[in-house]
Amino acid sequence: MQVNGERFTHEFTVTKGASTMGVLNNWTVKDSLVARVSVDVEGYAQFSVGGVNADASAVGRNEQENDYLFYPGVYTFTPIAASEYADSNPETVSVLDDGLGGRDNVVTLKATYNTKLTAAAIEAGQWAIDTCSTIPGNQNSWCPFAIQSDAVTAVTGGSMPKALAPVSEEQPTVFRATVVFTATYNNKYYMAGTQDVEAKVEIRAQLDDNQVLKLDKDGKPDFEVSFTR
Repeated sequence: MQVNGERFTHEFTVTKGASTMGVLNNWTVKDSLVARVSVDVEGYAQFSVGGVNADASAVGRNEQENDYLFYPGVYTFTPIAASEYADSNPETVSVLDDGLGGRDNVVTLKATYNTKLTAAAIEAGQWAIDTCSTIPGNQNSWCPFAIQSDAVTAVTGGSMPKALAPVSEEQPTVFRATVVFTATYNNKYYMAGTQDVEAKVEIRAQLDDNQVLKLDKDGKPDFEVSFTR
């Protein structure tokens, strides 16, 4: 047999049954012409194929539970994005049958995030900078340690960079940038005067157990923001 220019072989099992009226032979055909497709999904709760939606939950599922049965053919698997921050990039595959009941047909749908998530991360980072640039907001435990002291009498923060990229392809929802605060200290714990405090800000989008982006009550990404020296 051939699908989309690719050949494959399927073996049927034919069993002879009792004859009808002792004349007509009856046969039973086993091993239907279907193939298993393993659909591995990360960052989406559902996907669709042929106009039918399927649950892509990874929680409590074993490898076999990610398998679906298809007749051999060409299918387009489309992830269903749960928000405007992830794109739906379909994958078209030729589903073949190896004749052995194996799992050679594998579809991988991994979430790809767009510039809207980047813009939201910049906004979240700027909110954190602005909060830490106020008194007593600077004493929040997640602000840079060097400006948390009550010896700080004034503090101003810089701006997030206009361009930002994820830290890596493996961590597409984590962003980092370097910012500079200007803090004025009295002589309680620090040398009196004004100095620049450089800090690295990390903006990490929160994901649920299925690696799907979490949203707050306003429909915006839920970020965890932290600072390090």
